[in-house]
Order: sequence, then structure tokens, then C-alpha cells
Amino acid sequence: MAAELPRELVVKLYNQIGQDPELPRRNPTIAAWQEPPHRLSDVQSETLPQTVDFAIIGSGITGCSVAKSLLENSLSDNKSVAVFEARRLTTGATSRNGGFLSSHAPSFFSSFAETVGIESATKIGRFCERTLEEIKRVAEAEGLYDECQIRPVEIAVTANDNELLNKIGESFRMFDESIPENTRKCVSVSKEDAEKEYGLKDIVGAFIYQSHVFWPYRLVTGLFQRLLERYPQRFAVETNTPVTSITLSGRSAYPYLLTTPRGTVRAAKVFHCTSGFTGHLLPKLRGPIYPCRLTMSCAQPGPQFGNRPMAWLWHVPQTYDPQTRTVEQGLYWMQQNAQTGDLFYGGDLQKLEDFISANDTGYSADAANNLKTLLPQKIFARGWTDPATGLPIPAMDPHHTWSGILSMTADQQPIVGAVPVAISGRDVAGGEWIAAGFNGYGMGQCWSSGEAIARMALGEPKPEWLPDVFLSTEKRLTGPSMTTGAAFESFFNR
Repeated sequence: MAAELPRELVVKLYNQIGQDPELPRRNPTIAAWQEPPHRLSDVQSETLPQTVDFAIIGSGITGCSVAKSLLENSLSDNKSVAVFEARRLTTGATSRNGGFLSSHAPSFFSSFAETVGIESATKIGRFCERTLEEIKRVAEAEGLYDECQIRPVEIAVTANDNELLNKIGESFRMFDESIPENTRKCVSVSKEDAEKEYGLKDIVGAFIYQSHVFWPYRLVTGLFQRLLERYPQRFAVETNTPVTSITLSGRSAYPYLLTTPRGTVRAAKVFHCTSGFTGHLLPKLRGPIYPCRLTMSCAQPGPQFGNRPMAWLWHVPQTYDPQTRTVEQGLYWMQQNAQTGDLFYGGDLQKLEDFISANDTGYSADAANNLKTLLPQKIFARGWTDPATGLPIPAMDPHHTWSGILSMTADQQPIVGAVPVAISGRDVAGGEWIAAGFNGYGMGQCWSSGEAIARMALGEPKPEWLPDVFLSTEKRLTGPSMTTGAAFESFFNR
């Protein structure tokens, strides 16, 4: 599809991919997940500490995992931990996503096998399964399982194109064959049965498998609350405190100087958990990792839709309309809240340049209008009929629409590990760590990635379960698969 684009648009996209994402914007759109706000939404110390042993930038699920892992590890030796958040607590990508507690590996296994090999693809699959189990275990152990509404669902994976459906089916087959211990086997459903059972239309078939959904914001804010209560002398969360720069302050035990609007803090180690905003503090990663803005809505279902323990993924071919200059991204997703019946759904049809953005204070009119008509007109054959008139309901009236910023990588794998000195530009080896670039599939990867960098920063060896292809080596980050050109090409091959 990239070949269809006018040259001036290609140049614009190259520039957008490589530009500074800047700090997270003030006054972002409000996601339905974020209401009501947690009582610690604006928590901060009365005054910033002068020094901190471990400074974590970002209060999403990755930063939370780093904090919990550091605080609970005996190797941290009662050292201090502080989380710095540019805005309110956990209001970035973690609280703007689809709420799927599931792995993307089954659907993408064949692509992974092609790009990184079957052995690495298998390791990615097992890594994601481990992450999901860890999240459920932590939620249960911390008494948050019910609060964050973890619940089993059937996920219907559909496509309106035979080539797409066959590729997904082959991926599921390869995943099941390579990871035989996985018990949630995928079941193929015919077009006719899928339309009859699930009320879908304009599809060529479906695959059904078992997984979970949840309320990520409630889990992560609940965990931060418990950590603050458990470690009041060692742990602090500083919301509304963006880190605007990182510089070296000498060869002391606290070599890093973090500048914020509330003052400066010296840190021994720094963890970058800033997702699509990573390039602001690590300029040499602009291009290898870049922001992508997607859109979601939340609305009541049609009168006849009902409430089912399900989630849905709809795959469509990625297309470009030269008349409107809009792109249909290729994937829509939805889950239904078991208590309220609300539908949380997203996906995008918008101008290409509106995708490459770190601005979540708004969303494109194209994306919002597409989501209003998506379910009653494009996806479902039944469920949206006006009981008074018997006529189809043409559009939905969402009570929330919001945008969220994903972190995409040029080679489509996360970046996890120590930040090379050649990338940071700060000559302290092993002092900065990163876990970012989850390409829209963070819930199956973030928690274990945060745990891994915390453990390695404390001197433990790389966990065996962390895929080598995720590692933040200088060779990888400066190689041909991580250029701006590679990022541009990979955007159209996902």
C-alpha cells in the first residue's frame, strides 16, 4: 500500500515518525476506563526527594511492574523507589486500551516465525502466556481480582477476506503445534455458523478461543495504592511531575539529574517506561520507536444485542483511499462489560498522518464518525433495531470517545533491557533501563518486561523466559531494521 501514497505524504510521514513526541499533553481525552478517577490520581510528595535510588518514568502497567519488582526483591536492600508521572496516575496507554487480557501471539505466530524464526516465535508465545498468568496471579494475591473485573470470555476472531482468515488460521495452527502445553485451543467456525451464532455479517469465517478481559486502570491504580501503603518510607509516586530532561551530574552514587517543574532529583538508576513518548528523553530512539494514535468509544449496545461473555476481533485488509487520503487500519476490537453491558470498542479509519501522533487531547473526526456506524452498519447483522419503529438504528451515540498513544517499533518487537550508552548519550553503563514499544499488544507483554528490567538492574541475569529478540542491544537499535525507513515500511505490514 505504501507505493500508492503521494510523495509529499510519504515525506510528511517520515518526518512524523522521526520527530520528538514531546511530553504527554495536558488535558487529554478522558477514557471510560478512567472514571471514576482513583483517589490517588493526583498523589505526590509534599516536596520532591533530593535523591532516589531507582527513578521510574511512567505510571502505566510497565512502570508499576518495575516498582513492585524492585520493592519486593531482597537485592534492592531497602533502597528508595520513585515513580514520576507527567499527568494523573495511570492515564496513559494502560487506561486507554481495549481491556483484553489475552495474547497476540496466536494470531501473529506465523509472521513472527517468518521474521525471527520458529524458536524465537515460540519463546514470544510462551512469554506472553507467562505474562497473562502473572497478571492474574498478582491480581488474586493483592485482592484486586474482582475489583478489576478479570473474567473469562470467548474471543471471536473474524475476517472479511479469505487470505486474511487463512493466514490467521495458519498462525493458530502453528502456535498450538509449537506450544502444546497451551490448553486454550482455537476452534474454526464456518461463515454460516458464525453469522448465525454471533450475529456477524460480511465475514468469511471465524476462529473462537478462550481468554480473559479486565479493567486495567483499576488493577494498576490498586497496585500502586497497596505499594504506597506497604512501603511508605521507601516508595513515592509523583504525579503531575513530568521529567523534562536527564543529565549527568558527576560520578557520584547518584549520577543522573532529573529535571521536573517541581525541582530536580538525583537518581542512581533510571527506568524508561514511557511507551510512545520514549523518544522525548531518548532522542536517538526517535524512529526505532514512534507513537501511533488510535481511537476507542464506549456505548450502550443496540436494544436486541444482549450481554454475552465475549470479546471480538475483526480483521479487514488495510486499505488507502486516495480521494479522502484515509486508511482503514486493519483491525477492530470490542469487549462487553459484564455488569453494565457497555461495549468498549475501537479501531481506526482516518487520515494516515493522524495515526502518527502523540497528541491524545483529541481524535480525528474520521475516526469518531467511523466508530459511530461501525457496529450497526458494518459488523453486526442484528441487534440494532428501533423497537418503536422497527427500523434499523444507523448509528450509535457513544457516551465516551477517546484516543490513546501506542508505542510502535520499526522491527515490531518490544525494546527491553539496558539502554546502551550510544543511545542515551550518557556515559554510565547499566544506569538506564527501558521497557517500551509493545506495538499495541502491551497487556500480554508489559508486566513481564517490567519485571525483567527490574531484576536485571539489580544484578540478576537475564530471565530465561525473556525473548532475546526483545533485548535493547546497540546492534539492534542502530541496525537496518530500526531505521525510520524500516519503521515506515513496517507500518503497512502489520
